Parts: sequence; C-alpha cells; structure tokens
Amino acid sequence: MKAFRFASLAAAALFVAACLPVTSKNPIGSTSGFKTDPALVGLWVGHGDDGKPGYFAFLNNDDGSMTALLITPAKGSGDWGSYTLKTATLGPHHIMNVWATLKNGKPVDKDEADADIPILYRIGADGRLALYLLDDKATADAIRAGKIRGVVDPGSMDNARITAEPAALDAFFASKGSEALFPKPLIVLSRVK
Repeated sequence: MKAFRFASLAAAALFVAACLPVTSKNPIGSTSGFKTDPALVGLWVGHGDDGKPGYFAFLNNDDGSMTALLITPAKGSGDWGSYTLKTATLGPHHIMNVWATLKNGKPVDKDEADADIPILYRIGADGRLALYLLDDKATADAIRAGKIRGVVDPGSMDNARITAEPAALDAFFASKGSEALFPKPLIVLSRVK
C-alpha cells in the first residue's frame, strides 16, 4: 500500500499515515465541465474525536480551480497543507477532484501530487458541509461487478483505482447508484462566522 497523508480529523489530526484512498485516472466531471462552487468559499471548522478543531479554507483560483487550505493548530506547532480542487456537478452529485500540493510548506511527494482523489460533498439544510471519500470495498466491488472500469490491486485489502474514460466516468457518477460508493462522511464541517 502506498503511504499518503490526507485530512482526517476523525483521527485527531489532518495529516496521518494511511493507505492511499481510492483514486481516479481521470477527473470526475471533465465532460460536464469544472466550475468553482461559491457555496464552498470561506472558512469551515470540524472537530476530531478528541474535540480539537481543524480548519478548512476554500478559495477560488484565477484558472477556474479552487484551493483548499487545511490547518490543525497546536501549541508550538501545528500542521497545514494545501490542495488543488476541481469541482463539478453531475446530476444531484457535487464532486471535488483533489490533488495534494504542500504539507507544512514543502511539496508533497510525486505519488501524492499525482493522485486524483474524488470526494463527494453535500451542504445540508443546516448549512453544514459533509465530505465523503469513496469506500475502498464498495468501489472494489463495483469494479469487480463491471459497474465502473478500474483496477483492484491483487492480494490487497480492496485497494482500487478507477480507470474509466471521462464519458463513462461522468455517466456513472451522475447516476443514483454511485451514491453507494460514498456510504458515510469522512467529516462534517460548520462554516466559521
């Protein structure tokens, strides 16, 4: 399994060693077009199991992409990272394609920088933002069943990579059935006022 550092306040820190989440060869939404989402722009806060806050700032870029800054403050230190996002809407689904760029001011390694991590996001009626990663097992099962094209590493614990071409990829993630691949939120954030 590849090492990857990703935001996971549920683990009480933004950057923790973990397996690379499900990635995609192509960004989701490329046939429908990427567009910044003004509903994301601003500062958000979430809390880990230990109750400590982590902050997410979503900003627009001039090229139509967005930047996410993730900050976990701590006495005397803390962790921060930046990510490039391309957002798209496919049917009822809002998707972020996420690429890591910096961790604590240093460029991330090539595997992290090249990994396109799809994240489903929803802003509820209560104004809270929920972020969902693709579930490893559900995605691997969908690949094995032929619902979406991809590869599952042999002998792995469902390490999967989606390899579908853009039109098929977007059609799948616009469908209602794709929701099953995002069963539970990674984190729920509240807007800082």
